[in-house]
Amino acid sequence: MAETKTQLVQRFIFSINEDIKHYKQLLHLLQDQSVLYLKFDGEALSENIHQQLPILKQLGRSAAERSRCLQQLHLPSSEQGVEKLIRALPDKHKTPLKMQWKSLETLIKHCQKYNNQNGQSSAAFHELLGQLTQEPQHAYGENQF
Repeated sequence: MAETKTQLVQRFIFSINEDIKHYKQLLHLLQDQSVLYLKFDGEALSENIHQQLPILKQLGRSAAERSRCLQQLHLPSSEQGVEKLIRALPDKHKTPLKMQWKSLETLIKHCQKYNNQNGQSSAAFHELLGQLTQEPQHAYGENQF
């Protein structure tokens, strides 16, 4: 049996609430990861990344779920589709959903920021490890005869 529009909207809203929880968990792990790079703790870094993976998979499933809900409601799977959905809701539901959506967007941006920083730290970490494990490099202009 096909879901009603009400059920689709409820599922959409529920997924936002769940993702807010998951993004908060992810943000905490990304912040911890940032500190672990500074401590050069490879084992703890590995564990941290291992903890992130199921959260990232769930976030991907939730985003796909919201996209399907929007499509089944004949709305574009985009920011514009979400805005149309919010505008179509009764007034008492518009503001809470708008706030939840904004909260989710803010958490995503924070996670992206930490993820980018951690990517740079990871590159520096691997470069440093590479330098420590390879033979010394000669400086430019140094005669190698």
